[in-house]
Amino acid sequence: MDSGRFLLGPELAGFESELEKYLGIDYVLGVNSGTDALILSLKALGLGPNDEVITTPFTFFATVEAIVQAGAKPILADIEPDTLCLSLSACETAITEHTKAILLVHVFGNCTDIERFVKLCQKHNLFLIEDTCQAIGSTWKGKKLGTFGHISTFSFYPTKNLAALGDAGAIATTDPDIADRIKLLRNHGINPQGRHTLWGYKSLLDEIQAAFLKTKLKRLDIENARRRKLAGRYDNAFENIVQIVQGQKGCKSTYHQYAILTPKRNELCSFLAENGVETGRYYENPIHREPVFAGTNLRLPVAEKASQAILTLPIRPSLTDSEQERVISLIRGFFEHHD
Repeated sequence: MDSGRFLLGPELAGFESELEKYLGIDYVLGVNSGTDALILSLKALGLGPNDEVITTPFTFFATVEAIVQAGAKPILADIEPDTLCLSLSACETAITEHTKAILLVHVFGNCTDIERFVKLCQKHNLFLIEDTCQAIGSTWKGKKLGTFGHISTFSFYPTKNLAALGDAGAIATTDPDIADRIKLLRNHGINPQGRHTLWGYKSLLDEIQAAFLKTKLKRLDIENARRRKLAGRYDNAFENIVQIVQGQKGCKSTYHQYAILTPKRNELCSFLAENGVETGRYYENPIHREPVFAGTNLRLPVAEKASQAILTLPIRPSLTDSEQERVISLIRGFFEHHD
């Protein structure tokens, strides 16, 4: 506050630098939100009319909305039944002469075999975009997610693992030309000489949010480790009781959400709510079932089945051991009486 710098100042530069070191990537650019990160990333890659972008229906609406806002066409492909991430085979089947990119979502902090997607994109000369909004700190074979694609996006919405005091986001890339284009796009196309060189946007991560995020980044690994410990306890408790949503072998998740799949989802959700345990039913309507896709009659059976069976359990770092034991006891008791 005393500095009088509220936008594009030293706090933002400091946070971007710290996040670059944390991820192990060359360029991080702060923007207003995870949604803006997606839109600006697509625009920075030059995607627009007649360009198709393949992505998942099992994601937050912004993933697909950003493709439309960038002027491109979203092509939805089905997901894997175990990770709930985009299916490689379904994705490959969806590629056409108009396909320009694959937008891969690391849902709940998990990932599929991302190296296979890298090879697929190389084979077909496609951009790989990582939606890492739910997966900051997650890794694939020891390498941070968000560092495999041509460009990646992050969200610091207040519910995320690295959370701002309001909305905030970031874009990461190894390409200096893409980084320069993002700098222009996020601030009305203004170059260092003060000239408007392209039609841009106003999407800045402000200094107060950057300062807050820079401080919280120091504790991110500690809090993610707590999430992993809690997830490990759930894994042990629910083995052979429910299907646990996990990344492919090689993925070390940060568990933005801990998700299970059960045909008794609605009954379990009601039972836990009656006992004071809050749960989540994410993506009950996959994107292709939203009104904006009315009339398409698209069938994506794996995503549709998952949407009716998924339940997320408490996984916040502040969850105490005794609170988690109560959740576990309630769920085990529920299934003992509903076999």
